[in-house]
Amino acid sequence: MKKIISATLLLAISIFANGLFAQQVSKEQMKIFQTDNLQDFKKVFKKDDFNKCFAIKENSYDLLALSVKYERKNIFNFLLNNTTDVNRLCNNQSPLMVAARYGKADMAQSLLTKGADKNLKNANGETAKDFSVKYEKANLTSLLK
Repeated sequence: MKKIISATLLLAISIFANGLFAQQVSKEQMKIFQTDNLQDFKKVFKKDDFNKCFAIKENSYDLLALSVKYERKNIFNFLLNNTTDVNRLCNNQSPLMVAARYGKADMAQSLLTKGADKNLKNANGETAKDFSVKYEKANLTSLLK
C-alpha cells in the first residue's frame, strides 16, 4: 500500500513540477516555429531552449517533440542534430512517444537512429509502442516492436 501511495505521490509531483517549470512559448515564437524556417527559428530560440519543456495550451513539449507533432521537418532535423536528450519527457511524453501518437513513422525512425529508447516508460508505465497501440497507429506499432 505504501508503494502505491508513494508512486502516486511521485507521479503527481512530477506532473505538477513539469507544468510549473515549463516555459511559455510566445505567439511570435510559435508563429515562427510554424513556418519551419531555420534562420528565423534560430533567432527566437537559443541553444539552451532546445531541451526545455514549453507550455503549449494544456500540455508541454520540448522543441523536438513539438517539431514531431507539427511535422516541421527542417526544425526536426536541425534539433535532432543539436539536441542533447532525445529521450526527454515533457508532459509524460518523449519525442518518440509523440511520433507514435501522431503516426510519424519517418520521424520515429530518425529518433531511433539517434538513440531514442523505444523501451522508455513514462510515469504511467507507457512506452512509445503503447502510444501507437492506444492511438491506432499500426505502422508505428510494427516499427516499435
